[in-house]
Amino acid sequence: MSNEKLTNRDRLLAVREIFERQSDEDHTLTLEQLSTELSKRGLIEKLSRKSLKDDIAALAKSGFDVVAEETKNGLAIPYHLVSRPFEHHQLRLLVDAIASAKFISESETTSLVQTIQSLTSDKMAESLQPVLHTVKKPKGMTSRSIDTIQKAISDEFVISFQYQGKFNERTRKFELRKDGEHYLVSPAHLLMDNGNYYLIGRDERIKEIRTYRVDRIVNCKAFEPMEEPVHVEPSYLSNMFNMYGGENEQLTLKFQESLMPTVVDRFGTDIRCRRLDDLWFEVKVDALFSDGFMMWLIQFGNQAEIIAPVERRETFKNKVAGLATMYQVETPAL
Repeated sequence: MSNEKLTNRDRLLAVREIFERQSDEDHTLTLEQLSTELSKRGLIEKLSRKSLKDDIAALAKSGFDVVAEETKNGLAIPYHLVSRPFEHHQLRLLVDAIASAKFISESETTSLVQTIQSLTSDKMAESLQPVLHTVKKPKGMTSRSIDTIQKAISDEFVISFQYQGKFNERTRKFELRKDGEHYLVSPAHLLMDNGNYYLIGRDERIKEIRTYRVDRIVNCKAFEPMEEPVHVEPSYLSNMFNMYGGENEQLTLKFQESLMPTVVDRFGTDIRCRRLDDLWFEVKVDALFSDGFMMWLIQFGNQAEIIAPVERRETFKNKVAGLATMYQVETPAL
């Protein structure tokens, strides 16, 4: 316990902190408990109930939402903080979003969760532990790259970076593409998909829109002002699949009814669809036909089918046939 006497201003701040950390709708404080907590913070003299009530009233007048509960039979009146910047369920969403983000390292996750926990009472904070567990990157420059990219988007600057590609099984690291050559990209958007951040921007060497995994970007720096702003068609953003390149076109697909919620999650509620029979739906979508799209479709097996265009159906059929051929040969000896 400190022997230094609290000033009136310090005492008021201490009262506010006590309510923030130790009270909520399920946990209240009486004036006696409040006085005890103040004594732990250096208040030597015993305060009257009126002084404590005046402090609470002063905080309430400033917008601090402390209320007194109704009591009967002369019981001590309990107080608690009612409103906070975030509701408990909103903090839970933030914690789980951070925990599920693959690009946020373990150490950053721990730090961010602790910051979120500080926004509620100590008791409520105990329940704000991550319930989702994701394979995280042990360390990296992703957060710093995101800051650099976001600032470059706002300032309309070209960025320079190196890009990781093939995984080296001996060093257990990703190797730099193009022998470490620096990419020059005018950034347009940052998107998150499946727990990863992606950069959408114009490759200044070929003047085409490209997509990059931000966690594969290293040594990212602002380079020079853009010669012209970047324009990315909305359809490019909404129709990308797993961030693989491809041609944007209309596809006619068939899905079994049990898959329709998944299809709506992927394409949105404004898809064009019609029931074919008791089991199947026909769906028309605008999408980038790519390896990423085909691998997404393959996971549904015989519950999904490409109908048109015919050439895309043939491409997909050859893809599936190639996979089948791979498993027709005997497993090589290890």
